Amino acid sequence: MTDFDTLYQTLNIDLRKADSKDRPFYRYISLSNRFTAGVCADASLDKDRDGLTKMMNMLSVRAVVSKPVPIDSDQTIYRIDLRDFDWDRAVTVENQNFADVWEAIAANNPYAVEFTGDDADDAKADALTAFPVMFADSMLDVATIGNLYYGILGIDINQPLGDFISNQLGINVQQDIIDEDAIRAGTTKSRISRQDRLVERHDIQVRAGAFYQSFDFEANAANQSIFQDPFGFVAGGSEAIFTLPNGMLGFIIADGNDKIVEDSDILLDTNQNNFRAITSVSCSNCHATGFIPVVDEVAPVALANARDIGLNNDEVQQLKAIYVSPDAFARQVQDDSSGFYQQALQRADLPVQGADPVSSVFLRFDQDIQLADAAGDLGLEPKELSDNLDLLDPVLSVLRKGTLDRDDFTALYVASLCTLSTPLNNQPVAAVCDAALAAIGQ
Repeated sequence: MTDFDTLYQTLNIDLRKADSKDRPFYRYISLSNRFTAGVCADASLDKDRDGLTKMMNMLSVRAVVSKPVPIDSDQTIYRIDLRDFDWDRAVTVENQNFADVWEAIAANNPYAVEFTGDDADDAKADALTAFPVMFADSMLDVATIGNLYYGILGIDINQPLGDFISNQLGINVQQDIIDEDAIRAGTTKSRISRQDRLVERHDIQVRAGAFYQSFDFEANAANQSIFQDPFGFVAGGSEAIFTLPNGMLGFIIADGNDKIVEDSDILLDTNQNNFRAITSVSCSNCHATGFIPVVDEVAPVALANARDIGLNNDEVQQLKAIYVSPDAFARQVQDDSSGFYQQALQRADLPVQGADPVSSVFLRFDQDIQLADAAGDLGLEPKELSDNLDLLDPVLSVLRKGTLDRDDFTALYVASLCTLSTPLNNQPVAAVCDAALAAIGQ
């Protein structure tokens, strides 16, 4: 078991070994809640370890892959250096400014709680943060989705997607089409879209990399637009997938007005209760092994009906050049996936096949929780939590024999932590506890 006293003592042992100029950039990410919940520290935690490593690199804007460093024998507590991921830079999330990426995540993570006590105070003083450590799963749960995800990657949600493409990736989409430097494939058989889908690929111009944008359609009336007008269609929404400087994949969802949004009601994710695809977890899950080939259906139909839909000779030639054969599209997808993304996975010692560890951890964390899960998050063994449930809000009593919705537990987490941490030398700060207990009427 790793309680919060042990956790902070372990941090301090590592911080004392570090050079004083490096300590302010050291942060710690812990799997100890999973270990304390009863998950063996052997290969049983490997999915969590992989999720941690991939999360850090898919949220990095550095051109290199870096790996968190385990600091304990069980490999449940990891050190990162903010500079390795360019996390020491100031970021803006929903018009709120943060000193660095770590502080932005902590501010949005309900499980990030400031502690005080000899060990906690020493760690805070050395690392120059109120939150020197966070649990990996609760951190991943907030950092890989929505506007926080966009902010970490430096994506301005106040700009249209088109501005991001041109300004930050250096791509002139229309010129690429004119010069026949882009390729496309349209399909009626998308696995994730309710309607037809068109996928377009460009080279990133500001650095080596690939950019793909899919166009999706809302209403039946719009379905045939890619066949009736292969160049002037009107999309109901779009998704951008692009290689980051280190080769990992970045994701953006935009609506029909090209506004960057957090989720989509056009794209389907059956893992979500409302079936809406959410950036970036839904995208990462679908693209676990890289980009996905599309078999074009547009060119054969449009060429066969070129006269009827009003294509001139130049447009016919452009159609043939851009809407490439299934084999050509598949080769390009394979080259991009293996040349960028899968190489990045290999450099991070992550598997290139199988389920995406980030979305796996995300989905596991959001499931209804059992007694052991709650105990781990609270730094207790399951029996110890069971013996003390009567001290907590009655809502938690269901954990003795059943499960509890994760959101319900989250709402009571800080108050529960404050109540159960009283025997420890390191405890949540008084002001945090006062606010949490007042919020639930205690």
